[in-house]
Parts: sequence; C-alpha cells; structure tokens
Amino acid sequence: MDRENLAALLDWYVAVGVDIAVDETPHDRFAESAASPPPAAPSAPRREPLAVAPTPARRGAGAPVFPEEAAREAREAAAGAGDLETLRARLADFDGCAQLKAAAAHFLFSAGAPGAPLMTLDFAPGEEDERSGAAFAGKEARLLDNMLKAIGRDRSSAYLAYATPWRPPGARELNAGEAAALQPFLRRHVELAAPKILLLLGDYAARAALGATDVAKLRGQWFDYDAGAARPRALLAPSLDGLLKTPALKRRAWRELRAVAAALS
Repeated sequence: MDRENLAALLDWYVAVGVDIAVDETPHDRFAESAASPPPAAPSAPRREPLAVAPTPARRGAGAPVFPEEAAREAREAAAGAGDLETLRARLADFDGCAQLKAAAAHFLFSAGAPGAPLMTLDFAPGEEDERSGAAFAGKEARLLDNMLKAIGRDRSSAYLAYATPWRPPGARELNAGEAAALQPFLRRHVELAAPKILLLLGDYAARAALGATDVAKLRGQWFDYDAGAARPRALLAPSLDGLLKTPALKRRAWRELRAVAAALS
C-alpha cells in the first residue's frame, strides 16, 4: 500500500472510531467475562517501591476527541483572536487536527503583505515549502509570483495564505473533521486580513474555505465570501499544482487573473 492510500485508511479508522489495534483474531469478550476467573497466583513478597521520575505530560493529551468538540474549540479560539499574529499562535497551538499536526514537519501560515487588497488562498504547503520550513518558497510559489507579476502585483501588494498550515500526508484533501476544525480559523483569517479580493487557488482550497463539496459551479463566477465583518469578492482559479501539471489550464487562469486585475483597478 502506498503512502497516500495508507494515510487515507488511517483517516477512515479515526473517522469510524478505531482507537486501538489488538490482533487479527476476533474475541468473544462476553463469553470470556462470563467464565470463571483463573485461580490467583501466589502473592510475591512485598518490596519497597522504586523511585520513579514523573512522566512528562504527553503533548496533545487534552486534545479534542470528537470532531464536534474540535470544531467548537476552533470557533472559540478563532473568535477570540483580535489580530493575525494572535490567530497564528492559536492555530499553531490547536490540537483538533492532531493527525495533520503530527504528520507535518512545519507549521506554515502565510507570506506577503497582511492587509493588502488581494489575498490568495492556496490549499497547503508544497513539498519544497515543507522541506525548507518557509511559507510559499517552492515551485508553486514561484509560479504564483509570476502570476502576480503579470497583473502588476508582488508580495508587497498581495497577501498569500494556506487553507491548512500543515501539509497533509501525500497532499491528500482534508477529511470532513479536519475541514470543520480548520474552517473557523480560515474565515477569521480572511476577516482579519480584510482583502478586497480573495483568489481561491484550486478546488481543495475552495472546499476548505466554503465548507462545500460542489465548487465546480463557482469556476469563473464572482461570489461574495462570508467572513464575518469582511465580505470580499471571491474568484476560483486553478490550483498552482494543477497549472504546473496541466499547462492547458493557464488560459483559464489568465482570464481569471485579468478579472482580478480589473476588480482591483
């Protein structure tokens, strides 16, 4: 089984409540509990207890167990963040996406100029971003820089963010629990950045931002993104990874970039 399929299988186990692996043979625990207990073994001589150093608290021990709990804690944490730096810190400390957090090498939040009129939302850090530990540092980011340059923008006049700050294993899409837990942070991120235009890069990013599964109908259509006090106009463009793999998508991307440039002028 390759890594992507193994990660998907583990996600499914978590979703259905599997929390421990015992063995491959089924056991009738009801029959075992009804049977007479075995005779007790002779007690060993009493010994003085050894001095044992306290066990350090396991990181994430208080993490939410159920998706509903994680989503509730996310809403509370995001709503209480008064600025982007506080939001960043609260998301970094959030344990409601324990699988993502444990699998990723880095927490990568954003790049560019907060408060700029244009905000781009990529889905997740790329492979080079993950290796380097720097947000928007890989080949996808270089393509994005060229796209911004084509409409007279750069990182001093645009704000670049991710839908998830932790790269999912195998670059898989977020599962339902992860999406629900990250969405309050994402909406608050857009609200605090307060852009005029939000450019969503790819269907994965759009589904994470909107909490919707059917986003294809949004392609090429302006719509308002509800981020509380901020309601930027939003446009869905092809993903950066998709543009690198499928050059034919560049015509659509260029059409949408021109629409963004016109809206910002």
